[in-house]
Amino acid sequence: MDNAQRSPAHLTCVQGIPVVEVSGRLDTISAPVFDSQTASLFADQCGRVLLDLSAVTYISSAGLRSILKIIKRSAACGGRVGMFSIPPFVLEILEISGLQALVDMYPERETALKECVVP
Repeated sequence: MDNAQRSPAHLTCVQGIPVVEVSGRLDTISAPVFDSQTASLFADQCGRVLLDLSAVTYISSAGLRSILKIIKRSAACGGRVGMFSIPPFVLEILEISGLQALVDMYPERETALKECVVP
């Protein structure tokens, strides 16, 4: 029940690409924590970022705003955000909000990594 201590993001680096595993609710309470967790991605001018949305259970406008921040920061570094394993309800929200046009979408992690790795 301790919402303040939820960790909505787990960051890893796979084949040189930052992967953010988003879990649980991305809402007004967790979005500021998510923002602070993902801010480090751009300290190193990371252009390419992947978001694993497979464990997202809810996303609010605050969560969409947090994702948009990542999209804008990535674009400012000359990169692009990719998303994979998107639950149908999240996909619908991304489509309604227009965010799907700003990101690359992949069915699962393996495809996302294969498409993102530059030989």
